Amino acid sequence: MTLIGNRYLALLVSFSILFSGCIFNSDNADSSFESFPQFNSVADDGQNYSNEKFDGEPYVVIFSAEWCDAPCHSTMHTINTTLNGPPIIVMSTDPAENPQGISLEDWHKRADAHDDEDDDIGQTLDFPFVKGIDVAEEIKITSRPTVVFVNSNGEITSLHKGGLDDSEQIIDYWELAGGTL
Repeated sequence: MTLIGNRYLALLVSFSILFSGCIFNSDNADSSFESFPQFNSVADDGQNYSNEKFDGEPYVVIFSAEWCDAPCHSTMHTINTTLNGPPIIVMSTDPAENPQGISLEDWHKRADAHDDEDDDIGQTLDFPFVKGIDVAEEIKITSRPTVVFVNSNGEITSLHKGGLDDSEQIIDYWELAGGTL
Protein backbone atom coordinates (compact mmCIF):
# COMPACT_ATOMS: atom_id res chain seq x y z
CA MET A 1 0.00 0.00 0.00
CA THR A 2 1.04 3.54 -0.52
CA LEU A 3 1.91 5.88 2.33
CA ILE A 4 -1.36 7.83 1.85
CA GLY A 5 -3.36 4.59 1.76
CA ASN A 6 -1.74 3.41 5.01
CA ARG A 7 -2.58 6.72 6.71
CA TYR A 8 -6.21 6.49 5.64
CA LEU A 9 -6.38 2.90 6.83
CA ALA A 10 -4.83 3.87 10.19
CA LEU A 11 -7.28 6.78 10.50
CA LEU A 12 -10.23 4.53 9.65
CA VAL A 13 -9.17 1.90 12.22
CA SER A 14 -8.70 4.62 14.88
CA PHE A 15 -12.19 6.04 14.27
CA SER A 16 -13.67 2.55 14.28
CA ILE A 17 -12.14 1.84 17.69
CA LEU A 18 -13.04 5.24 19.16
CA PHE A 19 -16.64 5.25 18.00
CA SER A 20 -17.48 1.54 17.93
CA GLY A 21 -19.99 1.92 20.75
CA CYS A 22 -21.77 4.68 18.87
CA ILE A 23 -21.85 3.05 15.48
CA PHE A 24 -22.22 -0.63 16.27
CA ASN A 25 -24.67 -2.34 18.59
CA SER A 26 -22.62 -3.82 21.41
CA ASP A 27 -23.66 -6.94 23.29
CA ASN A 28 -21.99 -5.43 26.36
CA ALA A 29 -24.15 -2.31 26.37
CA ASP A 30 -25.52 -1.20 29.73
CA SER A 31 -28.98 -2.74 30.02
CA SER A 32 -29.88 -1.47 33.49
CA PHE A 33 -33.40 -0.21 34.08
CA GLU A 34 -34.87 2.53 36.23
CA SER A 35 -36.32 1.24 39.49
CA PHE A 36 -40.04 1.62 40.03
CA PRO A 37 -40.58 4.23 42.77
CA GLN A 38 -41.37 3.15 46.31
CA PHE A 39 -45.07 3.28 47.13
CA ASN A 40 -47.32 2.40 50.03
CA SER A 41 -51.05 2.96 49.66
CA VAL A 42 -54.39 1.66 50.92
CA ALA A 43 -56.49 0.19 48.12
CA ASP A 44 -60.21 0.04 47.54
CA ASP A 45 -60.24 -3.36 49.27
CA GLY A 46 -58.90 -1.77 52.47
CA GLN A 47 -55.55 -3.56 52.23
CA ASN A 48 -52.17 -1.86 52.18
CA TYR A 49 -50.10 -2.30 49.00
CA SER A 50 -46.43 -1.50 48.50
CA ASN A 51 -43.50 -2.59 46.38
CA GLU A 52 -42.79 -5.35 48.90
CA LYS A 53 -46.13 -6.98 48.04
CA PHE A 54 -44.67 -7.70 44.58
CA ASP A 55 -41.10 -8.62 45.61
CA GLY A 56 -39.54 -11.30 43.45
CA GLU A 57 -42.20 -11.34 40.74
CA PRO A 58 -42.93 -9.22 37.69
CA TYR A 59 -46.04 -7.06 37.82
CA VAL A 60 -48.01 -4.49 35.87
CA VAL A 61 -48.96 -0.98 36.98
CA ILE A 62 -51.79 0.73 35.11
CA PHE A 63 -51.90 4.49 35.64
CA SER A 64 -55.40 5.79 35.13
CA ALA A 65 -57.88 8.08 36.87
CA GLU A 66 -61.31 7.59 38.38
CA TRP A 67 -62.92 9.47 35.48
CA CYS A 68 -61.00 7.69 32.66
CA ASP A 69 -63.49 5.27 31.13
CA ALA A 70 -63.18 3.70 27.67
CA PRO A 71 -59.45 3.62 26.94
CA CYS A 72 -58.49 2.90 30.56
CA HIS A 73 -61.14 0.25 31.25
CA SER A 74 -60.50 -1.44 27.92
CA THR A 75 -56.76 -1.52 28.61
CA MET A 76 -57.33 -3.07 32.05
CA HIS A 77 -59.54 -5.82 30.62
CA THR A 78 -57.28 -6.55 27.65
CA ILE A 79 -54.18 -6.92 29.84
CA ASN A 80 -56.04 -9.07 32.36
CA THR A 81 -57.46 -11.34 29.63
CA THR A 82 -54.25 -11.58 27.61
CA LEU A 83 -52.03 -12.44 30.56
CA ASN A 84 -54.57 -14.56 32.48
CA GLY A 85 -54.58 -12.52 35.68
CA PRO A 86 -51.00 -11.35 36.29
CA PRO A 87 -50.13 -9.29 39.37
CA ILE A 88 -51.61 -5.87 38.54
CA ILE A 89 -52.13 -2.68 40.51
CA VAL A 90 -54.09 0.31 39.19
CA MET A 91 -52.93 3.74 40.34
CA SER A 92 -54.94 6.92 40.07
CA THR A 93 -53.13 10.03 38.88
CA ASP A 94 -55.91 12.36 40.04
CA PRO A 95 -54.97 14.24 43.21
CA ALA A 96 -58.59 14.75 44.32
CA GLU A 97 -59.83 12.35 47.01
CA ASN A 98 -63.05 11.46 45.13
CA PRO A 99 -62.84 13.24 41.77
CA GLN A 100 -66.28 13.92 40.30
CA GLY A 101 -67.71 12.09 43.32
CA ILE A 102 -66.13 8.78 42.31
CA SER A 103 -64.49 6.78 45.11
CA LEU A 104 -61.86 4.10 44.56
CA GLU A 105 -64.55 1.47 45.19
CA ASP A 106 -66.92 3.04 42.65
CA TRP A 107 -64.10 3.32 40.14
CA HIS A 108 -63.22 -0.36 40.54
CA LYS A 109 -66.88 -1.40 40.08
CA ARG A 110 -67.20 0.75 36.93
CA ALA A 111 -63.99 -0.64 35.46
CA ASP A 112 -65.04 -4.19 36.34
CA ALA A 113 -68.44 -3.72 34.66
CA HIS A 114 -66.86 -2.40 31.45
CA ASP A 115 -67.16 -5.75 29.68
CA ASP A 116 -70.64 -6.55 31.04
CA GLU A 117 -72.53 -5.35 27.98
CA ASP A 118 -73.25 -7.17 24.71
CA ASP A 119 -70.04 -9.21 24.56
CA ASP A 120 -69.86 -9.97 28.28
CA ILE A 121 -66.98 -12.33 28.88
CA GLY A 122 -67.69 -12.44 32.61
CA GLN A 123 -64.28 -11.09 33.53
CA THR A 124 -63.61 -9.79 37.03
CA LEU A 125 -60.77 -7.38 37.69
CA ASP A 126 -59.29 -8.92 40.84
CA PHE A 127 -56.59 -6.37 41.44
CA PRO A 128 -56.32 -3.32 43.72
CA PHE A 129 -57.10 0.28 42.82
CA VAL A 130 -55.04 2.87 44.74
CA LYS A 131 -54.03 6.51 44.67
CA GLY A 132 -50.63 6.89 42.99
CA ILE A 133 -50.11 10.61 42.43
CA ASP A 134 -46.59 10.77 43.89
CA VAL A 135 -45.43 7.73 41.93
CA ALA A 136 -46.92 9.11 38.72
CA GLU A 137 -45.18 12.44 39.22
CA GLU A 138 -41.86 10.77 40.00
CA ILE A 139 -41.80 8.86 36.70
CA LYS A 140 -43.50 11.71 34.81
CA ILE A 141 -46.76 10.00 33.86
CA THR A 142 -48.85 12.44 31.81
CA SER A 143 -51.08 10.14 29.74
CA ARG A 144 -54.01 8.07 30.90
CA PRO A 145 -53.78 5.20 30.63
CA THR A 146 -50.07 4.55 30.91
CA VAL A 147 -49.00 0.97 31.49
CA VAL A 148 -45.73 0.13 33.24
CA PHE A 149 -44.24 -3.36 33.25
CA VAL A 150 -41.92 -4.06 36.20
CA ASN A 151 -39.55 -7.03 36.47
CA SER A 152 -38.92 -9.17 39.56
CA ASN A 153 -36.08 -6.84 40.60
CA GLY A 154 -38.49 -3.89 40.76
CA GLU A 155 -37.15 -2.30 37.58
CA ILE A 156 -39.26 -0.73 34.85
CA THR A 157 -38.77 -2.72 31.65
CA SER A 158 -41.49 -1.09 29.52
CA LEU A 159 -43.66 2.01 29.72
CA HIS A 160 -46.56 2.30 27.27
CA LYS A 161 -48.45 5.60 26.95
CA GLY A 162 -52.08 5.48 25.85
CA GLY A 163 -54.56 2.67 25.41
CA LEU A 164 -53.10 -0.80 25.03
CA ASP A 165 -55.25 -3.40 23.28
CA ASP A 166 -52.67 -5.27 21.19
CA SER A 167 -52.34 -8.72 22.79
CA GLU A 168 -49.04 -9.49 21.06
CA GLN A 169 -47.52 -6.25 22.29
CA ILE A 170 -48.80 -6.92 25.82
CA ILE A 171 -47.20 -10.39 25.75
CA ASP A 172 -43.91 -8.91 24.48
CA TYR A 173 -43.87 -6.33 27.30
CA TRP A 174 -44.77 -9.01 29.87
CA GLU A 175 -42.05 -11.42 28.68
CA LEU A 176 -39.49 -8.61 28.67
CA ALA A 177 -40.36 -8.08 32.35
CA GLY A 178 -39.72 -11.79 32.93
CA GLY A 179 -43.36 -12.82 33.09
CA THR A 180 -44.66 -16.10 31.71
CA LEU A 181 -48.07 -17.08 30.42
